[in-house]
Amino acid sequence: MVDKLNADHLAEAQGSFEPQRTANWLLEVHGLPGGDDLNLIELSLESFAAPRTSNDEIELGYLNERRYVAGKALFETQDLVVKDFVDRQTAGAILRWRRQVYDPSTGKIGLAADYKKDCNIILFAPDGSQERLWRLQGWPKAANYGDLNQVQSEKVLITCTLRYDKALPVSGFGDQVLEVPIS
Repeated sequence: MVDKLNADHLAEAQGSFEPQRTANWLLEVHGLPGGDDLNLIELSLESFAAPRTSNDEIELGYLNERRYVAGKALFETQDLVVKDFVDRQTAGAILRWRRQVYDPSTGKIGLAADYKKDCNIILFAPDGSQERLWRLQGWPKAANYGDLNQVQSEKVLITCTLRYDKALPVSGFGDQVLEVPIS
């Protein structure tokens, strides 16, 4: 039998069950080709999803039954959406990174060592203290430089689809998570 049917335990004055806010995050992309591109992208952030992971399944058939075990791990691509500013070269930062993957003027595909970048997803508590950190290594698989429309009054958003090999929870997920380098 339940004694209390209230929410006294949620966000109480003594501190407990404080929710993570969806707006309290940053994405750092280290080693971008332009000198100030890390800051340009960070200051232009609009949206990004936390890592999504799954495993393929392997079916084991035996007589009239099936059992399943985990197969290869998959980290889904995520869309990084940034604001396109007139007086800041956010579009140029994305374009320079994409050119490391594929340069349309030469037709050349770049080397993974050049276009894969170390990224940090940092989630902050409402008071600004760092709570969680994900480390991933990604590259811009695709870029959409925005939809244009002369009827509406909207800002232009650039969507960059990031492909990454792994996303490692580094800190803020409990005592069992240790800092582990990507490579």
